[in-house]
Amino acid sequence: MNQRLAVAIEETGNKEIVAEHFGSCTKFNVCELNEEKKVLKQEIYFNPLAGEHRGSCQLPAYVKQFNVTTIIAGGMGQKAVSNFLRYGIDVITAPGILYEDALNLFSLGKLSGYESCKHEDGHDHSHHHN
Repeated sequence: MNQRLAVAIEETGNKEIVAEHFGSCTKFNVCELNEEKKVLKQEIYFNPLAGEHRGSCQLPAYVKQFNVTTIIAGGMGQKAVSNFLRYGIDVITAPGILYEDALNLFSLGKLSGYESCKHEDGHDHSHHHN
């Protein structure tokens, strides 16, 4: 069975990286992967809230319409994480890595887990590699 994956993207120069913070991404690259985790197709959806500081907790509902089962993003607040999980979408945080690297690590099963941002005492962005 194919799997759909969304990656929150930030464009820096000519590079696409996983957005440092989920809410500030410019777009979502949505990939359909086959059972061998090879990309069958890719779709691009622009973030309707790009440039807004508030409202990123509404983005899970926007991403849900793409029928994804996983999102790879940068740091994200607990409310956004909870909203994704409520929609049955797994959250992986991996801020700042190249988009292609994120896809490769995910395909190899080496990218998983999340940490939510702790906004009260500054941004605490970290991620896990298996």
